[in-house]
Amino acid sequence: MPPAPDLPVLAGGPPWPGDWSSFWPDMVIGCLTGIIIGLAFWLLDVWANQRHSRKTARRVSLRIVQPLLLILQRPTIAQSFTELGELPRKHRLALELIEDSDLDDWHEERPTELTEAVRDYRTRLRTLKADADDLEQAVDRWFTVHRTRPMIREWVEARLLGASDDFLRALIPDTEDYDTVEAEGEAVVGNRLVRKHARAYRQAERRADNAVKALMPILIANIRATSAR
Repeated sequence: MPPAPDLPVLAGGPPWPGDWSSFWPDMVIGCLTGIIIGLAFWLLDVWANQRHSRKTARRVSLRIVQPLLLILQRPTIAQSFTELGELPRKHRLALELIEDSDLDDWHEERPTELTEAVRDYRTRLRTLKADADDLEQAVDRWFTVHRTRPMIREWVEARLLGASDDFLRALIPDTEDYDTVEAEGEAVVGNRLVRKHARAYRQAERRADNAVKALMPILIANIRATSAR
């Protein structure tokens, strides 16, 4: 029998082709190792994201929930009827608090009934502020065209903001004829543009007040749940 031919030898290595018997086991082990390591990193990333979400939610919650509840629960001692383009004090303080927080980040990280309710309230307040600005501009236009006494504008603003008859009468000095002032003021209030924006403002104010009624029990429940932990 003729002798077997010599296998080619690579420089500095074993004969070629080498031993492939361990190739597939090594590949399987390598793949499994890669999958396990990848899964471990993925779980670590998920845990880090969840931890960040919890920290964000807690931070924003501390900045919003209890301070907002205190603002909304605070009784209104004396309502102002002299700031036509401004929100009522309670709504104004609430909007400043919410706008200065990271509410959207909180909602994006951990959306809840609470974040939805606060965002809805914020939307109502922004609409109310826009309608207040529109109403003020409509009144400004009227008084730019019709030059009248300053007390007429004061009466009109108080009237549009819902002042009582007693309050309106107290605005006018005894030396003035109240019926004359009232007639001049009602001419402004009855203007088509003023009436349109006044109606929109009152509707927006009702929606904001309704949003508060829906939000209050959610705030209280959140504070109680947090305190019980």
